[in-house]
Amino acid sequence: MTWDVFAAQYWGRRPARLTAPAPLDAARAHELVVESAEPFRAGTLYRALPKVRLHTSRGWLGAPGRLLPDADDESAQQYLARVGGELTVPGLLLSVLQPLHLDHRVWTAVRDELAGLWRAVGWPCLPVESELTEAEHFTWDRGMGAASEHAVLIWVLEGAMEVELWPEAGGESVELAAAAGELLYWPEGYRSRERHAQRCVTLRVRVPRARRLVTAAVRTLLADAVHDRLGHDGAVPLLPFPAPTRPDGPTLVAPELARVGEAAGAALAEGGPARALRARWAALRSAAGLDPAPPPRPSSPPASERRFKVVGEIVRIPDGPGRWFWAADGHAFPVGGAAGERIAEQLILGRELTVAELCRAIGADEHNAAVPALLAKLAGLRAVEVLGERGQE
Repeated sequence: MTWDVFAAQYWGRRPARLTAPAPLDAARAHELVVESAEPFRAGTLYRALPKVRLHTSRGWLGAPGRLLPDADDESAQQYLARVGGELTVPGLLLSVLQPLHLDHRVWTAVRDELAGLWRAVGWPCLPVESELTEAEHFTWDRGMGAASEHAVLIWVLEGAMEVELWPEAGGESVELAAAAGELLYWPEGYRSRERHAQRCVTLRVRVPRARRLVTAAVRTLLADAVHDRLGHDGAVPLLPFPAPTRPDGPTLVAPELARVGEAAGAALAEGGPARALRARWAALRSAAGLDPAPPPRPSSPPASERRFKVVGEIVRIPDGPGRWFWAADGHAFPVGGAAGERIAEQLILGRELTVAELCRAIGADEHNAAVPALLAKLAGLRAVEVLGERGQE
């Protein structure tokens, strides 16, 4: 089934089980799980990505130590068999949130797969969340507390799982089962209970859908703009009571709170948050929503005689007269001036030319430093490949 057909029959309408090859296999998924787990051996890390949690039927373990997979666990099957024998309670599930940026090839494969769906239904303006799980005989009730605010896609890489769904709007429950090579989907607005059968490996993608999530993202952005203006120091003020009043009667607003409000108004008036949203949208569009993105690779400005090839999509978002945000591989940067527009016209996907040829095409001197600098930026973001260099992916 193509994504176009899926979008027409299921997206936003009803849950489904589909035959769908996953964008990575169980072996590579396990390697990412092992790499992600290594920093967590000494205990739980907070505000760190990837985020690793080992769940049992008695709750998640804050310091799982050797119960996490290591290099000696050559597969998910071997790891689950080992840990299942060491635990004194039945059932376990290892969750790894946002691990894909650790491997550019895997991240790209998942991004390209999701891009096919987004072309059919529209591109997400908030980050989508990826998660790898390895589980055995585990029932996950985390979706029972409230209806999901996300659409959910789960590729089963190995083993099998079942899910029971209850629509928030009422009606009959839905039960789905999937094995390796199949995809489970349900829209937002469902409560869910998952049962992971013997030694099951999955890739899950959660797509934000609730309007509240957009509001929260903009609120965070505005708060960051206020902090940039006022700094991060200071304490919540303690106010006298009764509150002081002006001679004409109105109660005074606490000065500290008034300054925050003024800073928010000034940030909005100057357009800083709006510009940040444009940059964020450009980056997310180039990443098909996958965030975080892999870091740029090292690059340097190519010499004028070097040939390069355009190998990736370059997303461009207008940012006012003569200004654009360019983005590739999940990273955005500003480009200004008429030369940027002329360069963009030459950077056609699949095209090869030399730096000197590009300079001549846009009417710039061959020794222009800005053109090689821009190409170095794009090479670091894997949108262009300087031919003949070592270490190209």
